[in-house]
Order: sequence, then C-alpha cells, then structure tokens
Amino acid sequence: MLIAQSTIHHSTRFHKTITMTSASLLPLLCLCLLALSHSFSTPYLPDGKYRVVKQGRLAYTSTTSLFVKDKWDLLIDEEEDDDLQFDGGPPVPRDMKYNMFNINRQREHFVSIKGIAGKDLTNDVYARDPETDTFWFIGKVARVSDIPIEKCIARQWAMVEEHSARLRPTELYPKWGSLQLWAAPGDSEVDVAYCRPEIQFIQMFRDVDGSSEVRNMEVGFQGELYENEEEGFRTIRTDDGKAVKQEIQSSPKQPTEAQLDEMMKVLNDVEANSGEQ
Repeated sequence: MLIAQSTIHHSTRFHKTITMTSASLLPLLCLCLLALSHSFSTPYLPDGKYRVVKQGRLAYTSTTSLFVKDKWDLLIDEEEDDDLQFDGGPPVPRDMKYNMFNINRQREHFVSIKGIAGKDLTNDVYARDPETDTFWFIGKVARVSDIPIEKCIARQWAMVEEHSARLRPTELYPKWGSLQLWAAPGDSEVDVAYCRPEIQFIQMFRDVDGSSEVRNMEVGFQGELYENEEEGFRTIRTDDGKAVKQEIQSSPKQPTEAQLDEMMKVLNDVEANSGEQ
C-alpha cells in the first residue's frame, strides 16, 4: 500500500513538473516559430526574378543580396507580374527570361562587343504593332562578326519583345506575342529623325535557323530606358521600313544636344497628330 501511494505521489509531482516546464517554454516556442516564419518570408521569386520592396525602395535577389531600386525596377515589379504576362508562344530559353541577371548580362555583352568592334556590329531596334505605322525605338543589339543580325535578334527575341511590351505598356503590350521587331543601322537615331532616305528598317523574325545555337556571350542587348518622363522616340514608316515623310534638310552647323532634343519633340508631336488623323 505504501509503495502504491509513493508511486502515485511521485507520478503527480512528475506530471506537475512537466506542466510547469511546458508552460515556461511556451513563450520561447512562440518566439522561435515567429523567427522561423520570418526567415521564410524573404521576398524573392523563383528563376532569379526580383521582387521590389517598395517601402524600403530595395529589392532582393534570389541570393538575398541587395541593390538600390533603379529605373529597371520600374519595368520589373513582382506586383505587376499578374498584369504583364504573356503565356502563349514557344518556351523562353532560361538565359533569355526577363530578369535582372539576364538583362545585366546581355547589357554587359553589348557594351563589350561595341567597345571592341564599334557601331558596325550594332543595330538599333524598333518594335511595331502590326496594325499601326508607328515604330518605337526600344534599344540596341550587338553581335560578334560571324553572327548575322537575324540570328542576333532571334536569339534574344523573348527578352527584346518583353522589354518592348513593358517599355510601352499602352501601345505595345496589347500585341505582346505578335509584335514586329525591326533593325536599323547602329546609332542612326539622328538620321531616322531627319528621315534620311538611305535609312531603311529591316524586319526581323522570331524563328531563324541556327539561332538557338548562338551563345548568349556572342550577342548583346541594351534596352531603352526613359528618364524625366520622356515620351520615347518613335517614327512613322511604311510596311517595307522606309521613311514616310520627306527628308529634313539639316543646316551646315551641327545642332546642339538641346536643339536636337527640341527637334525630336517637334517630330514626335507631328507624328502623333498625323497618327490621330
């Protein structure tokens, strides 16, 4: 009888000890769970995509490194992913998906190639809604000497087209997936603005034989970015890429940058008004 009472007594004390220990550990357990949940809330996206943290104006990469929010973040915003998406078309190569890692790499390739070869192996790129005659300048591409321009753009098509749609969400995004890309000689914006007849755009195509074999280091893309609420450079062209308007005769004196900017603004206003008519 004494043994049974002693056993019950010790069992009751052991139960009370466990209860007291559990109660004292409960706040600590809650803190651990809170910290654990916070460690899994790092705002990054799969496939190297970036998420903009607007409150702190910082963005996290998938490796948790930080960078200051810049103009590219205005085009790449995780909160826009549900709105700016194109689900059709062929699968996008992993190295041409529209994320900061790929964009920066192709931009660096562009700078490197142009630094060695000059503008001879570069081309200006324009995007067009097939139902309009307006061609929007959306960036520049570069390639090594044995890669033709057709393969250069076809290899980077997914990145270039998505950049076009994001750069001009009103005019070009609705046609994402069926946009036309056109190539012009490198650094020819001034000649395009003057409607030089010798400057003819050449239409590019998504599918080009052998383009998938081109290494990403053999081509580059530098996308256009707007500053200070720029309206963006555009031109009106025929279906075969020729200037619609008569050539503008330039004065013997080379215009200053301020004069050139003013001329671009006037030309854009004229084209916009003619398009509305």
